Amino acid sequence: MKITVIADPMVPVPPTKYGGAERIVHLMCRGLAQRGHVVRLLAGPGSQDYGGGVTVHRAPGSQLASRTMRKLWFQWLSVKLARHCDVIINHGRLDYLEAIYRTQTPVIHWFHNPLTHHEVAYVQSRRRDSDTFVGVSHAQVSGNGGNPQFAVVYNAIEAETIRFSAERELPPYVVFLGRLTPNKGVHVAIDAADRAGVKLVIGGNIPNELGCVEYFSRSIQPRLGKHCEWVGPYDEATRVRLLSGASALLFPIQWDEPFGLVMLEALAGGVPVIASRRAATPEVVTHGETGFLCDSVDEMAEAIRRVNTISRARCRREVEERFGAVEFINQVETLLRRVVKR
Repeated sequence: MKITVIADPMVPVPPTKYGGAERIVHLMCRGLAQRGHVVRLLAGPGSQDYGGGVTVHRAPGSQLASRTMRKLWFQWLSVKLARHCDVIINHGRLDYLEAIYRTQTPVIHWFHNPLTHHEVAYVQSRRRDSDTFVGVSHAQVSGNGGNPQFAVVYNAIEAETIRFSAERELPPYVVFLGRLTPNKGVHVAIDAADRAGVKLVIGGNIPNELGCVEYFSRSIQPRLGKHCEWVGPYDEATRVRLLSGASALLFPIQWDEPFGLVMLEALAGGVPVIASRRAATPEVVTHGETGFLCDSVDEMAEAIRRVNTISRARCRREVEERFGAVEFINQVETLLRRVVKR
């Protein structure tokens, strides 16, 4: 099968630092190529060739003229690729696909962010009922239940590439990994660790988004010290080091995050996840077995105190059985065959 995979140009595939969606795109492209499919990638500068070639597109600047030119250039690139493939898997922006919407090539839209009815209606107004929508959790597509155009394929990782040890003493800290934004709940993690009397190590960047610098200055920086450490932005090696030394990952999201790949990364290393009970976390964390689902700061603090009741081997096995790379590619292939046949 000839497959064109589209990714946003902001981050290369695979990413060098941050980029959860780009990690999934990399896993998909490589897995499909290894099974004999011809995979052509349309992505940002620095992206990998998976055997079928890579076409580079670039993010627009802030000026209207730049956005217009980049969009027109993308139309030409994308429609050229669409004419020479069996199916397109789009991980990018919907409004850049106008030229593709005028072809007969089937498109699978893979959503890594919250899915809105507006986006679905936008595509359906151009392709009627021919396209397929994929969410990364049932919580993400809950408002579209029963629609045959929707499918759910969980995110996945290669558990065998993550260091795991079932036998180790519980270290004196818990860890938070992610962007330092209010909706990620860093302040909640600080409160919970403080009430539990455990050190918190924070890894993540301060995004260049409205209010994030102020949030860091007001809610995080004043509380840094001996028992609350911020290591700054992290690369792959730092992420592995922080997780391998943690007794638990805190995932106190304050918004309906569609998945949260860092949960799998922690579990694969045998690190229990203590998460807010909302959105997709109940689909990933088995309460009392691979971590704890919490509804308050007090519950999260109590979960930290009870984390030694969780089996690290059970955490690892959960990832291998439910979120492994092989099963992920199996589901992608099944979906591709169904779409192309239809």
